[in-house]
Amino acid sequence: MSSSLTGRPLDNPNPKLFAISKSTFRQHAKHLLWSKDDDESSDEEDSDIDAQEVFDLIRSISDPEFPLSSLEDLQVVTLDRVFVEGPIVTVELRPTQPHCSSAALIGLAIAVRLLRSLPPRFRINFTVMEGSYLSPEALCKQLNDKERVAAACESPALMGTLETMIARAGARGNTAH
Repeated sequence: MSSSLTGRPLDNPNPKLFAISKSTFRQHAKHLLWSKDDDESSDEEDSDIDAQEVFDLIRSISDPEFPLSSLEDLQVVTLDRVFVEGPIVTVELRPTQPHCSSAALIGLAIAVRLLRSLPPRFRINFTVMEGSYLSPEALCKQLNDKERVAAACESPALMGTLETMIARAGARGNTAH
């Protein structure tokens, strides 16, 4: 059996699905979508961004191996592992398997979603939940390097996969699933 997005054999053919958070998506998260044309944005508005709003942006990103499951469904990301301290947003990942070959792809999807959605003053930092991945240092080094992320985003094939993962992020959460 292989993944519909990556075409690779599944690392985890039977992932455990968790109940999603009882917290609801905030309806006002729309103001986070930052654009250069929006000159009315102020630092005061930016300071209102908190862990819940960041989590709302990433919780529904599709898993590349199981596109019908979100990162929240699989507890790859949870609200209690998202932190906002000033201009630094930290997301702690919990891959579903210690040898997950999609961990970097998942991190890139989160990075792209946040880079597109947060004002440019925010810096995105990734950590990996202790004991959940075989090489957390290498994964974090890759995801925390702006140049590596930018280079990865120049690949049309990779961006196609990331766009597919991110596409449903904004469509979920307003109704129960």
